[in-house]
Amino acid sequence: MTIQVASGGRHAMLMDVQSILFITDPYIEHLLEGVVDFAREHRWALNAMMRRSGRFPEGVRPDGIIATIEHDDTARRLARFRCPVVQILRIRKSTGYPMVIPDYDALGVTAARHLLTLGRPHFAFYRRFDAADSNAVRDGFLRTMRDAGCVVSMLDFPLGMARKDPSEKIWELRLAKGLSALPRPCAIMAEDDRCGAQLIRLALDVGLRVPQDVAVAGCDNHQPDINLSAVPLTSVDSNLRGVGYAAAHLLQQLLSGAAAPGATIVITPHGVIERESTAAFVCADTRIAATVCRIRRDFAGPITVSMLAREATMSVRALQAGFKAATGHSLRDELIRCRLDRAEQLLENTDLKIQAVAIECGLGDAKSLTRFFHQRHHQTPNTFRTLVSGKRRKPSRSFIA
Repeated sequence: MTIQVASGGRHAMLMDVQSILFITDPYIEHLLEGVVDFAREHRWALNAMMRRSGRFPEGVRPDGIIATIEHDDTARRLARFRCPVVQILRIRKSTGYPMVIPDYDALGVTAARHLLTLGRPHFAFYRRFDAADSNAVRDGFLRTMRDAGCVVSMLDFPLGMARKDPSEKIWELRLAKGLSALPRPCAIMAEDDRCGAQLIRLALDVGLRVPQDVAVAGCDNHQPDINLSAVPLTSVDSNLRGVGYAAAHLLQQLLSGAAAPGATIVITPHGVIERESTAAFVCADTRIAATVCRIRRDFAGPITVSMLAREATMSVRALQAGFKAATGHSLRDELIRCRLDRAEQLLENTDLKIQAVAIECGLGDAKSLTRFFHQRHHQTPNTFRTLVSGKRRKPSRSFIA
């Protein structure tokens, strides 16, 4: 598309601007944010109005299209355009378009590793939809738990309701019954944040405590679903913004004449965003469990081992021995781990100076943060921030057949 502008009474020709259409079936805000990041860098003329009207744009002639595709009508309409199309997400099993998706298997692995830090609860996985992405999340979760020697119960309603279409009320009653029958305490991964918020609501409805009786982790870190959760929901950040950016990057390559990749582009997740729904720890000694939760909740404050021992009504030596037996590491290691995890989040998502990051995460000063950070990452906080910023703009990716 070539744009003309009036200048001093004459028309000046500007360089070609690529007209890009963003089809949102469904619309997910973080995907658009990633596309917008790339569009700004490359001065695209981006049409994303479908997110407002819900109607497929008419009378447009784009140079390229980025699309989420769920319904048959959307797929048919897209087939009429004679331009490159890149599909985001894997809602439909096959469209023939090049595709960019989150690493669903890695999402399940990441959630499993987080739940394994909760001590020794019973583990479960909740799958609502028989879809390729849900199944990949489940497979990664089950494999990681199996490798850790853990047994997992399945709240598996697609299989349990084959060829049935019960009302929402009947379906939720069955889910609540299955939830109530699980051994407690338990830790459950839901296939996405919608299902995670639903599990929390049903658990509370049947008189279970979250997270003491039932800890729940979701998937995607989708803010609307997080906000609807009755207890703040822990979730794996699937890096949807990175997915949108990578899809735009792929479309730019296609517009430049590159051949479509022979495999789906898979974007790695950012990690777990911990919230109250998994703020629990299960072990034989309730005093040790309370100490773990205290550290994970208040790590940024002035915590000392002697303070924790007084609160647990234990000697320092007994607390240290019991803590290591339950967690596999020392009190000090747990405190430093929590503080460094928080520092990484602040370095990645804020522009705070290093001194401010150190204070916010409880490490006190930039010198201490740099020392502990170098022990973990073999690099300085500033180097880490620079590398992470680059990956966010050009997300890491791998290819699968």
